[in-house]
Amino acid sequence: MKQILFILLPVMFFALSGCISHQGSKSDFSNDIQPYADNPKYWQYKGKPVLLLGASNNDNLFQSPDVEGQLDLLHSIGGNFVRNTMSSRDSGDVWPFYRQEDGKYDLDRWGNEYWSQFERLLKLADERDVIIQIEVWDRFDYSRGPWANNPFNPANNINYSEDECGMAAEYPVHPSRDLQPFFHSIKEMPKYSPALEIVRRYQEKLVSKMLS
Repeated sequence: MKQILFILLPVMFFALSGCISHQGSKSDFSNDIQPYADNPKYWQYKGKPVLLLGASNNDNLFQSPDVEGQLDLLHSIGGNFVRNTMSSRDSGDVWPFYRQEDGKYDLDRWGNEYWSQFERLLKLADERDVIIQIEVWDRFDYSRGPWANNPFNPANNINYSEDECGMAAEYPVHPSRDLQPFFHSIKEMPKYSPALEIVRRYQEKLVSKMLS
């Protein structure tokens, strides 16, 4: 796969997709999506300049039952780009971790359905030369109602408590207030605390799984 842009919100870090290539040398990035060498205001893909154009009916398309139809429609009208948040807050969505019979999540085990859906999106997009932009963290999954169902919420998993992780079971205000320590798990960030190290370990594990 050479057609993925990763965005870790709210930091907005772009990691180009050569690191997960399955074809050729892992050090050869010439065919990857990357800034256009002759004009960095544009992208280039497979060595040629490209303007990314696209849309879909769902911001987390990998969780949509109509994912193939959406990509076919996009491809048929000349589109080549989809924004995809790794979100799970909509009705019927699944989360990336294993859910036990008692309803608690185990962050040391994966939820297979989530990852098989994600892999399917990448495969279908690759077949159509569609670039997938991956937004790793969607802030709306980490406050108000969705946070009540989120596996990272200490009330919902078997891996840590509120005291152990530095996060509360409720964040009832709009995420624009930036009260959620989940997004401050790196040292020197404003709301960082050593308790967040356990959270960052699972964050890194999640991103590593996406890159795999």
